[in-house]
Amino acid sequence: MVGAAAAAVLLLYGTVAGTNDWFPFGPFTMYAGHYPPNGVITSNSLMARTADGREMVVTEADTGLTRAEMEGELFSFEQDPGRLASLAQAFHLRHPGASPYVEMWIAQQRWRLHNRAVSAQSTVILAKWHA
Repeated sequence: MVGAAAAAVLLLYGTVAGTNDWFPFGPFTMYAGHYPPNGVITSNSLMARTADGREMVVTEADTGLTRAEMEGELFSFEQDPGRLASLAQAFHLRHPGASPYVEMWIAQQRWRLHNRAVSAQSTVILAKWHA
């Protein structure tokens, strides 16, 4: 009973005054966002085309770069798309027997909402590199 009361107090205090570092007794803001009923939702993906013509979504296992890291560096990739070449090289070093990447790009999917329903959908290429 005392443990449950202590957990409840920590949870209440963490919710009001806590930060992500206090999780699970504080907010985990990564999942605490709110989308307005009329707005745009976006999602970024790192994509590649191999020398044998396959198109694929690039994962952390492929290059060592997490999606969060890619999104954190998004502005840098947009300013200098040639930086994607280092990810192609990282893929080749990790998977020397695989068909190498000859093209990489960052695609942003966009969903426009109207009254919380998707009213339009599009994809925009934010950065692109060719070997």
